[in-house]
Amino acid sequence: MHESSYDDCGCCADVHFGALLNQTSRLIRRALDARINAEVSSELSGVRGMVLGDIVRAERQGRDVYQRDIEQWFNIRRSMLQGMEQDGFITRSAVAKDARLKRLIATEKGRACHKQIEASIARFEDDLQSGIDPQQVAAARAVLEQTLRNAQHFLQEEIPNKRGEIPIVKNTRT
Repeated sequence: MHESSYDDCGCCADVHFGALLNQTSRLIRRALDARINAEVSSELSGVRGMVLGDIVRAERQGRDVYQRDIEQWFNIRRSMLQGMEQDGFITRSAVAKDARLKRLIATEKGRACHKQIEASIARFEDDLQSGIDPQQVAAARAVLEQTLRNAQHFLQEEIPNKRGEIPIVKNTRT
């Protein structure tokens, strides 16, 4: 059996920088999901793990997180959060000042799983950077950060939405 590389995948990653970034991102996401699935829980891979991470980090910083915010940030449906609540990872509670708002809180089970996910991610990062000189990692990070800024600038300054408004791109997640 022959080993696959980006050169023979049938896409244009060997020609276009953005395509290579996209392919790399998707493969890293799949590999990380597989790692978390194997080491922590199949219930928390993918977006569910990221949602739980945002909730736990917000709690650590003393910030409240609301259901509508998570739904918008991650472009998810309420049913995902209901499933996470049913599985015992989070609770959703009405806010006294506005019963329509649902505050999300990680449960003990959720915080314990998040701690395992953080450890799994740390090991994954080490494995991902194995054999790469720290200077190369720093250079790659600088290139990726500039690429991200360029893409954000492009969205903010050059591409109006259907109503002629310029979309605001800001990192509201921590």
